[in-house]
Amino acid sequence: MEAKAKSITFLADEGSVQIPFFQRGYVWNRVNWDDMLTDLLEFNKSHFLGSLILKQLKAISGEPKSVLVIDGQQRLTTLSILLKALYDLFTEEMRKDTSVELVKYLFYKKYATDRKYYIKITHSRVDANYFKQVIGEVQDGVIQAPDLPSIDKIDDQSNKILQCYRYFYTELQNKDEETRIKLFNHLLNSENKIIVLIDLAEHDNEQAIFDTINSAGIRLSGTDIVKNALFQRAMELLPKEDVISLYEDCWEKTFSLDDDSIVFWGTQKSTGRLMRDHSEILLQTIAVIKGLYDPEKHTLSELPDLYKDKIATYSETELRGLINEIREYATIYRDNIPSFDGSTLYSYEDFVQRLFHILDACDISTFHPYIIFLLKKYKDDEKTLKVRLKELETLVIKRLLAKQETKSYNKLCKDFIDNEAQVKTKADAVSQAQIQAGIKSISNKNATIVLFWIELFRRNKDVKQSVKELKYNYSLEHLLPQKWEEHWASVPVVDDAGNAIADPETAKQVRYSKVYSIGNMTLLNSRLNTSLRNYIFLRKIEGEGRKKGIRQYSELWITKADIIDRYDRGETVWNEASITQRENALCCELLEIWKS
Repeated sequence: MEAKAKSITFLADEGSVQIPFFQRGYVWNRVNWDDMLTDLLEFNKSHFLGSLILKQLKAISGEPKSVLVIDGQQRLTTLSILLKALYDLFTEEMRKDTSVELVKYLFYKKYATDRKYYIKITHSRVDANYFKQVIGEVQDGVIQAPDLPSIDKIDDQSNKILQCYRYFYTELQNKDEETRIKLFNHLLNSENKIIVLIDLAEHDNEQAIFDTINSAGIRLSGTDIVKNALFQRAMELLPKEDVISLYEDCWEKTFSLDDDSIVFWGTQKSTGRLMRDHSEILLQTIAVIKGLYDPEKHTLSELPDLYKDKIATYSETELRGLINEIREYATIYRDNIPSFDGSTLYSYEDFVQRLFHILDACDISTFHPYIIFLLKKYKDDEKTLKVRLKELETLVIKRLLAKQETKSYNKLCKDFIDNEAQVKTKADAVSQAQIQAGIKSISNKNATIVLFWIELFRRNKDVKQSVKELKYNYSLEHLLPQKWEEHWASVPVVDDAGNAIADPETAKQVRYSKVYSIGNMTLLNSRLNTSLRNYIFLRKIEGEGRKKGIRQYSELWITKADIIDRYDRGETVWNEASITQRENALCCELLEIWKS
């Protein structure tokens, strides 16, 4: 990589400057054009218009060198249009005098002996024809006038490149000739270093470099890099018309068919410490499934290059196969990857949603490739699909309850794709004793997940229950409060059999340990008033004055049946034996729901 301050005249040393054929179009608008022109017309100050990142393409024997525009498409296009607008406003005599000079920056010849010139900046399919209209062509050494409708027929609905030309032409037409000449010479002064040119070698990783350079944190999309590699290879193997059809039928209809598609694939989602959009997550998912990407060996910044290296070796059949696979996986991904919010309703019967919610609540995205793999493999076999997804869900829950580490999940995901039977084997390896030990001291987050799905499991089993769907918006409550010393000191500490523990220190340790048992936790549809949380059981159940107690917030069965109904039957003491009894009952339900 080499970075240097340059004037726009660096273009004279370049051959073909390629904007990827399927890159997004030119999008700058009047605000951008006005800012640039206002800045450049201040001739007495220095200017900095930003950076350009160009990557040297692999040299083809006998062909002129080519570079790919990685970043800077907008400003490079705008400067070229500005130069052409200035030239078109010159007198015929001045155009003859300056044409030879300007040709060096806007055109190139493939070979020194050629008479034919080509436009230097090759635009995307969206803008190529419009840019050609503006820049024109070279005939007998002179740049011809643009092939455009009259300026007043270029309106705000026209292509942005035409609008840009109209803007500069109209604005500069109102300047005196001396100003136009001065600006033209100013732009083509080799000492007027208005950009920083970052020149990447053929094997430099453009995404990693882009991420490092861009202090604003706007990432170069890995999806764009892979897309460009796919269709650049297609251009090498197929006629352009076939490539365009392939792009429109497979890529465009998948990722940018309408506004909803564009928004979905561009929406960012948290994956560990990174925020990545859905399209990048999809490409990583596919790469894991195909064995192209190994999360244990590779970093995410390497993903585009892994694709590019593989794509470069593909035949036409292999390339078409990959593009169609991406389309198929994208459909599965979009149809099944849910976006959860406070309004989402969950039901136990929706086994795909249930698994994704548990993973989402546990901050686990590692298994998405395996899930997408299963959804594709068993798209016509729902029975087997349900079994496989339940096996994975059981593994995750059992390891969560047994407090087993999750760092190995990257490797497990890869192994499961190769051998689905390993999921059940790994789940079976978590013993009932490990689960029983784990739920004696469980985190609030994990307890909330498990209690919520126990609630939905109970509702699903009861044919009389009409409400089968719930929102995930309940508040966890410790019945024996975490700060129990002041108000619960008069409640004797007992062992699991209900016998009082005489030794004060032992009693204190037992009580503290029971606070964090799942048997001591429940879910309420609203948080208790702060002043009630640490009070005795009676006061917590009934509330006080306007302060509502657990009874008023007990719409869930795990609270009403387990706590309120028991209390109403006269069991008004809540102690260590009560907690153990409920812990054991909940453990039985856990093992019933998530049996392997």
